[in-house]
Amino acid sequence: MKYATIMIDIIESRHYHTRYEVQNILMSSISYLNSIYSYALKKEVISSAGDEFQGLFLDLQTAFLYARKLQLIIYPIKIRCAIGYGEIKYDVEEWTSSALDGEAYYLCRDAINSISKRKNNVICFNTESKYDKYLNVFCLSNTTIKTKQSQMAWLIELIADFIFPIVSTDENISFYQFILENRIRLIELEKWNGMKGNFKYNEPLSINFEFLLEIKQLLEDKTAFESGFCMKEFWTHGMSTYIAQIMNSTRQNIDRYVNLGKIKESRTMDKAIYELLGEEIW
Repeated sequence: MKYATIMIDIIESRHYHTRYEVQNILMSSISYLNSIYSYALKKEVISSAGDEFQGLFLDLQTAFLYARKLQLIIYPIKIRCAIGYGEIKYDVEEWTSSALDGEAYYLCRDAINSISKRKNNVICFNTESKYDKYLNVFCLSNTTIKTKQSQMAWLIELIADFIFPIVSTDENISFYQFILENRIRLIELEKWNGMKGNFKYNEPLSINFEFLLEIKQLLEDKTAFESGFCMKEFWTHGMSTYIAQIMNSTRQNIDRYVNLGKIKESRTMDKAIYELLGEEIW
């Protein structure tokens, strides 16, 4: 049986002014994602060596969802993510991912080494399929879009992913309150530390978390009703208005960030990658 292995490497982790802040966000986020994606985890994602993490998934699609979601919630921390797909040598229930071995891990290690010099968020696949090169072009193209996004665009995309996700999961609103409070502190530290990044424009954070949950339920119901919906853009009618109300802003202001950050294009690319990974070609 084949499994999807994920390896995660924190980019320039030693350059952070307060590594405790970074580690606190990372460990909390990894724990949270292990919980909401537990249905497809063969082995939980754990710290394997310093600033490296790895885990084992039952399928490629969930491994991608995990990597993508992690990039969204830990911003402005940047990570390299490699995903390998193959068999494992030993299937010992008591062993953690870091103790396992096999083709899935070899392929994943080759992939993480291939992107070791990249300084921005990136996801790379190695499945030994002839389609890998096309899949990785999609991932790198989306990386180019996200690299140019402002911190407000990242926040809007995070909220959009909460209320209208690729795959619905049982999210915890308290975690998002925690992660956004820590995001503000970390961005301030990055400014002080002189790290590179699009952190110049910092609007005050004002999120209506109660309304956020209401909209999530509304869109989930709508999605269930429109089961035959073929989405050209991974963005539903009224999303900008909903997000504006959640963020106590205006629709025009949200649309400006959505257009400048190419958020619709980025989300549509993520959706396309997810759907491609579900095809019977791997």
